[in-house]
Amino acid sequence: MKRLVCMVVMFGPVALMGQKKEDILAIQRDVAILQDQVKQLQKSQDERMAALQSMMQQTVDASNRVATGLTAMQRDVDQKLNDQQTKLVAPVATVGTKVDQMADDFRSVATNVAELVRRMSALDAKLSDISNAIRTLSAPPSAPAPQSSVGPNGQITTQVPGGGGASAETSYNNAYRDYSSGKNELALQEFAEYVKNFPETADAPNAQFYIGYIYFNGGANFADAAKAFDDVVMRWPENPKSGDAMYYKAVSLQKDGQRTAAVKGYKDFIAKYPHHDKVDQAHKNLRTLGMDSPSASKRRN
Repeated sequence: MKRLVCMVVMFGPVALMGQKKEDILAIQRDVAILQDQVKQLQKSQDERMAALQSMMQQTVDASNRVATGLTAMQRDVDQKLNDQQTKLVAPVATVGTKVDQMADDFRSVATNVAELVRRMSALDAKLSDISNAIRTLSAPPSAPAPQSSVGPNGQITTQVPGGGGASAETSYNNAYRDYSSGKNELALQEFAEYVKNFPETADAPNAQFYIGYIYFNGGANFADAAKAFDDVVMRWPENPKSGDAMYYKAVSLQKDGQRTAAVKGYKDFIAKYPHHDKVDQAHKNLRTLGMDSPSASKRRN
């Protein structure tokens, strides 16, 4: 027993020392393995960092190239815009100069036209004075009211007590001659006097019609023209000028802006004179006024 104890005492420390040595070796091996793993991890991390840096460098290079390209493009665009502006400035300046010149020319023309209008107005006034003077000189002295009589051939003659006679035919021919020669103002007065003095003659509705036609051709008295044409029909029903008078009354109302009255006038004219040579034009005028009116081909069908 004592011997066993002594053996334990002698060999126990040796066994413990051997066990510690193996543990130390194991730890050293683990440390070595851990160091290898750390080195591998460090190497992998370095490689990844290098790859990332390379990618970043490539990105920076690409960005620089794009920036360089944009700068060059901007320079080209600026240059082209400058060139285009330079090319446009000169023509625009030329056009502006020409417009200014045209404006000056127009002002000069306007001034000349105004002066021409003034002179024409003065000339019209002088002509009117001359016409009035001629009518005053040619007018017979005041006399009692004329008396009309019918001759053996049906000719109506106006007799003035104490003086000669002026026939209806002569008065009408004089008025028509002045109308044909363009003396509208004089003809208008003569036709009006004829209608007043010879209302029962066959030429009275003709004279009244020409009164309306003179107003109509004047271009500014369409209301007076419509009234004159209406008198042709109202005072002398079914005379040779009735159809023309009804048509031109409607046209005068249309030109005067009396749309509703014009439409009624055209419809009355078409209804009363369906075969008149101006019926087709009346239908066209109705369509111009927005009314449904058949064309000539549809009426024939």
